Amino acid sequence: MQKHHTIPLRQIADDPNDKLAIKPFVQEDIQEHDHNCFELAYVTGGHASQTLNGVTCGVAEGDYFFIDYGSCHSYQNCRDFTLINCLFLAEIIDGTLTGRHSFDELLRVCLIRYHRQYFGKTPANRIFHDADGRILRLLLGMQQEYEKRDTGYPEIIRGRLMEILILTMRQVVQAQSAREKSMEQFRQNARSNIIFEAVRYLETNYREKAVLGNFCREYHYSLPYVSRRFKQETGLSAQEYLQKIRIEKCCALLIGDTLPIQTIAQMSGYEDMKFFNRIFKRMTGLTPREYRKAAAL
Repeated sequence: MQKHHTIPLRQIADDPNDKLAIKPFVQEDIQEHDHNCFELAYVTGGHASQTLNGVTCGVAEGDYFFIDYGSCHSYQNCRDFTLINCLFLAEIIDGTLTGRHSFDELLRVCLIRYHRQYFGKTPANRIFHDADGRILRLLLGMQQEYEKRDTGYPEIIRGRLMEILILTMRQVVQAQSAREKSMEQFRQNARSNIIFEAVRYLETNYREKAVLGNFCREYHYSLPYVSRRFKQETGLSAQEYLQKIRIEKCCALLIGDTLPIQTIAQMSGYEDMKFFNRIFKRMTGLTPREYRKAAAL
């Protein structure tokens, strides 16, 4: 199997010392590769298939996406496919981020209060659509500043990149809110539904082990059947939904209480602290200690 190759920032940049490069490309099919930086790509025309970290999907005019540091991607079936590519290092956002290689970490530093609202759902490696052209206008302005290099151009580029990040985060938060509203509507409209009963059981008994199994035994349902229906009707597996409930409970206690973190974990249904810390970090982007500290700011 052919190993992917790295396209470094300096290969794209006008100056090898640049911490950001932004250029238009007529993109042809290209094999799997990664970058030693972050990437913001905007499709200005045509369409193609992109494979990102092994997942393939179509991209077309108006789509844009952030690619995390070191993530592997490729383009196939390119048809009149044009891009604006913006490659950047974390320190272009903030000097304290020098050497950081995680998009999630970048957001925690520059958008920490915003970041807490959506439990770590970063925009990295996801496809967004620029419905009103606002992102494109910002990118074109950044491209012009990069090409002209007038006094203060790095600060203007940084400000516009931050604006793109915030506008994209709005999409993430709005999508999360829409899912929550859909779930609430589901709860209101399905009082007799087996899955509503399962959801209510999980929300009441989230501290228990094998919660869904207990529900099925208590109400004489088949566990595989309920698991399948749960995923179909909520968009989450029962285990994912349970972890969401538990971590939300933990977050509320971390903000509003001074109890030790281990006690809070146990109160929320976690006995294995290593597992708890891993799940908490995955869902919020922060360790429990970092989350409590950030909430106090």
